[in-house]
Amino acid sequence: MAKKILSLILCTCIPLLHIQAGDILPRGTAVPVRIISALNSKHGQTAQAVVEYDIRNEENKILIQKGTPVDIQVKREKARGVGREGYIHVQCMSTKAIDGQTILLQGEWEEYGVSKDGLALGLGVGLGLTFLPFVGLAFLAIKGEEATISPNTRIPLVFTTETYTIQHGK
Repeated sequence: MAKKILSLILCTCIPLLHIQAGDILPRGTAVPVRIISALNSKHGQTAQAVVEYDIRNEENKILIQKGTPVDIQVKREKARGVGREGYIHVQCMSTKAIDGQTILLQGEWEEYGVSKDGLALGLGVGLGLTFLPFVGLAFLAIKGEEATISPNTRIPLVFTTETYTIQHGK
């Protein structure tokens, strides 16, 4: 009977010791991300982003190293007629810890171009109905401005979505 109790205690303690051997990266840890390539809503260039500085735990051990690439997803919409502006939406998906583990992230950034809908509608409808009946409606084709994100733009509100155990020495 004593052997069964001892084996039960060991079976529950050994996994706990293994979990405590790593460092904890808590859910909701801020991970500042910097976009290092310029983005434009008109062009479909690839976007690159990195972790801005080292993410450390309470014992000052590095859990995510500065400069680690961040996987991002970019949605773009070109500027269109009737003065509609361009749009860029960047969503941070994941990065890697120092042990190679994928760390899921949550955070996003948006940029809009300048809307010219008032100008397009004013000239298109105003001139189309009054002075230039058919030519005036062509002013409805006026586009808004494209959205741009300059290089080195910081996405400040990016967080880890889960709690992770990071192993050192791998």
